[in-house]
Amino acid sequence: MTLADHPSLITFWKANYFVNEMDTKNQFKLFLDKNPDLSIVMETDGRIIGTALGSYDGRRGYIQKVVTAKEYRKRGIGKMLVLEVIRRLRAVGVLYIPLAEDKHLVAFYIECGFKKTEQVAMNMSWSTYTYTPDTA
Repeated sequence: MTLADHPSLITFWKANYFVNEMDTKNQFKLFLDKNPDLSIVMETDGRIIGTALGSYDGRRGYIQKVVTAKEYRKRGIGKMLVLEVIRRLRAVGVLYIPLAEDKHLVAFYIECGFKKTEQVAMNMSWSTYTYTPDTA
């Protein structure tokens, strides 16, 4: 996956998943620069049919935007993408990959080797950030 793929990826993600403020060209470039060779775009006949983004923070690895074209789903493409990103993450030294995913995808990720934990998935987005320190 390279920066040159960005326009095609945006079109693909809009049609098969979603696009948000993290998918701008500048954010995508920063992501790829910080995580070289960890992300995959799968094509057939010059057309994108799958993606998976891999990243590494120096300790943990992350997998994002695992997307298969709607007409290619249920053929094992997503699993191939995830397993390849895991292989690449292991090659750079990742020992742990936390994952927070939608409930309907739990079985898929278990099939890819992940295990459910007791941890509670949480996140923060600046668009929903409401913390104000207690002034009392």
